[in-house]
Amino acid sequence: MASKKILFVCDKNECTSFGRLTLNLIKAVTPEFEAHVLWLKTPKFFPDAAKSAEGAAAVVSPDSYKSHEVWAKSLYTGFLSFRSPLKKTIRGVQPDVVFFIRPELGFLVPVAKLALKSCKNDGRTVMFVHDTFAETLYPTSPKFILLNLFYIRSCVKANSFVYNSEWTRGEAASYFGPKMSTAPGTVIGCPIDSDLFNKPEVPVSADDKKAFRRKYGMRNFDGMCVNVSLDEPRKNIDTYFEIAALRPDIAFVRVGKLSDRLREIINVKKLYNVYHFERFNADELRDFYRHSDLMVYPSLLEGFGLPPIESIACGTPALCAATSAVKENLQGVAPLIDPPTDAEAYAKVIDRVIAGENVIDNAAAEKLLKYCSMESFKERVLSALS
Repeated sequence: MASKKILFVCDKNECTSFGRLTLNLIKAVTPEFEAHVLWLKTPKFFPDAAKSAEGAAAVVSPDSYKSHEVWAKSLYTGFLSFRSPLKKTIRGVQPDVVFFIRPELGFLVPVAKLALKSCKNDGRTVMFVHDTFAETLYPTSPKFILLNLFYIRSCVKANSFVYNSEWTRGEAASYFGPKMSTAPGTVIGCPIDSDLFNKPEVPVSADDKKAFRRKYGMRNFDGMCVNVSLDEPRKNIDTYFEIAALRPDIAFVRVGKLSDRLREIINVKKLYNVYHFERFNADELRDFYRHSDLMVYPSLLEGFGLPPIESIACGTPALCAATSAVKENLQGVAPLIDPPTDAEAYAKVIDRVIAGENVIDNAAAEKLLKYCSMESFKERVLSALS
């Protein structure tokens, strides 16, 4: 039996990136810690209990941790209503560590620290800082200014911090100042699920790729690129569409919500080679990685950038913008484009890949995949919690 307990606090469902990160952290700390998760549930992010449970079981056995939950109409109403259940959970679990999965939950850090004082094991709080901050991305948005003021700012009161990249660590120090920059902190990175995202036993042939495209309604194309992203300005989807306009003989798949803005761009530019899929389960996403010719990731800002690494793990090269943590992770591994809005530069690399050229440094890719393995991640997580 584990001698220590850890309580993860997460407000996103098990099929989201934050939910999967929580589950991967459970894998990393087991069996050294007895793991608990307090799910802060809202109808927006927990609409389907069965789907959430299925997504969780695909990552880690439900027997390996204990779930607790509390509901609110939204994170905004939860600003008040989540406090008491968190105190109650901490007093019941008596954790050695309370681990918050993202800075937006920073408003609960003082609550947790107060509750831990009633425990007998000198427990501490840890905050995972994963990205830059909303106010820096949308400085004129009242919503995000208030989000930072009331929700995020208190994250600096955590006892220690973990980061997904050196880039994020630098952003946090710059944004929060000396209190963050001098606090105990460790870069732990992010893991990929190598049991899922890996090369097929039999290499995918050109005919296999063609048949796969046909299965999803993509006919008469010379190849296929894939992109996984939200519709946010930092994701630079506009450049992805510009590349598609330059290469009408290539199918450009985007996995993510199709907003009215994106739909208008597609219609105005008559991008008949762009295909949208709102969401995939993990197996479907892996199959798209494997059957694509290239993962194109022109994002301007990422705290880590898992999709291109997942794609490389599946045997498909990635083509990315030379920005933020993507550059930190993929410099020397995959082609990077600078400036990140140069659609023609991306298109030229696509031409090389379609012609059969290997644009990935295989040795550097193997080193990166080893860094992103669960074994390596586990070592860093346990070191940070020691």
